[in-house]
Amino acid sequence: MQRDILLIGGSNIDFIANPFNKIIRKVSNIGKINVSFGGVMRNTTENLARLGNKCTFLTALGNDILGSKLRENLLSLGVTVYSPTTTENSSLYIALNDVNKDLDTGICDNSVINSLDSSFIEKNNEIIESHEFIIIDANLPQETIDYLFEKYSSKKFICEAISPEKVKKYKNHLDKIFLLKCNIFEAQSLINIKLVEKDLVGALLAKDIGNVVVSNKSNDIYFGKNRRDIGLVHVEKVEKFVNTTGCGDALFAGIIDRFLRGESLKKSIEFGNNLAKVTLMSEKSVSPDISNYFYNHND
Repeated sequence: MQRDILLIGGSNIDFIANPFNKIIRKVSNIGKINVSFGGVMRNTTENLARLGNKCTFLTALGNDILGSKLRENLLSLGVTVYSPTTTENSSLYIALNDVNKDLDTGICDNSVINSLDSSFIEKNNEIIESHEFIIIDANLPQETIDYLFEKYSSKKFICEAISPEKVKKYKNHLDKIFLLKCNIFEAQSLINIKLVEKDLVGALLAKDIGNVVVSNKSNDIYFGKNRRDIGLVHVEKVEKFVNTTGCGDALFAGIIDRFLRGESLKKSIEFGNNLAKVTLMSEKSVSPDISNYFYNHND
């Protein structure tokens, strides 16, 4: 029987700008702009679908042509999509990379995600109840996050931090989190202590989070579970790459894919790191080459 993975979060249209030369502020810079489907949870969903998973995605799609295109793309990947009725425009994300093709500045207009409120969640209660795991990101409104943790406290939550500010939305629910994936800055913000990665993992596990993964750009990834077994996954630096947008989402998807299949957290992170490397070589937020890692997901 194929596992159906439930994800709840945002979808964007990504505009990724790469300058040909070092950015000069307050003037027009020559470069290349790529447009693709994006959004942390949408990217995670696409990656999981390309890996052969059956996915159900609760997301906010704008009442415009871009929203229609986002839906069509998800459906073409075999994803089951549920979205609320809204008059808002689709969520847009603009990433301005530096000359090294690493993120310099990003701006996200995702007000449409507020339509993923508790009433929408309640309308889809039967769908949510049928799943063991609930995968969410901190882009969701605080009210929705609180509602999910309170109503579905018996479920296993897998959470993406998103940003140092947004991760704080999880603060009152840490003991209900089955797995938290974050970077060093998000982890520091969540517990309000500036520690190194290994110590951050220990501090988060002490908050009764079941499993913790802490990354730090291209450095080694630290992880731990059940207040013990803190370890690391070595990350080899990639000198030449095309784009960094979506790499964290590929890492997250890889962890989910293998961890839910019963592999160790370390092996799951290693697989996710491999997917992140593939994504580094793509102009899109999700590399089509992820499909090369497809395999039969049978229990």
